[in-house]
Amino acid sequence: MSGVRVIMPSEMALLDGINSLRSVRKFKPDPITDDKLKTVLESASKAASGSNTQPWEFVVVRDAKLKARLKEPMLRTWLARLAGSTGMSPRMRDVYDEATEMLRNTETVPIIIYCCVDLSRVGKSEEVRYASIYPAVQNLMLAAHALGLATCLTVHGSTPTRGEPEVKKILGVPEHVKVACLVYIGYPAVRLGHPKRKPIEKFVHNDRW
Repeated sequence: MSGVRVIMPSEMALLDGINSLRSVRKFKPDPITDDKLKTVLESASKAASGSNTQPWEFVVVRDAKLKARLKEPMLRTWLARLAGSTGMSPRMRDVYDEATEMLRNTETVPIIIYCCVDLSRVGKSEEVRYASIYPAVQNLMLAAHALGLATCLTVHGSTPTRGEPEVKKILGVPEHVKVACLVYIGYPAVRLGHPKRKPIEKFVHNDRW
């Protein structure tokens, strides 16, 4: 079948996963097996990174008491940011209310994963640093989705104004390691349809803007 591209079932599964991945903010308390967690983390490690430096570090938190300690600085800074928000649409208010509820219930989520970058193992430019961690995070979320797990990507604990110094101190994260984001992971307590996205004609530019 020269010249004919055959789409294999595994490829279709990948495309289905990409097209159906959603952020979920309500999770069941059911535990996640070590085998599934290992698969998720191994999938993350297969991502591309600048000069193949693989600068990612993942802090997996399962302990409920530890999650409760981590929640405190993240929730405090989150609520402070919300207090300064004005002119929010009703739709965004609903989204932020759901996000706040998830954060308040952090200790009940089976696993939270701080996705970090070892700054000593990657280029100094900020764009290279983040380009070397977020592909791994996307792999992590897609692998979890393929295993029937749900995820929510957040930036809680990732900057000084989002509680990063306290989060790093609680977890013992070294100074040269930067928290890039936090992923909540567990079995979904709600079922959502495919995400709504703009058609590509709205944002794709061919040859020039």
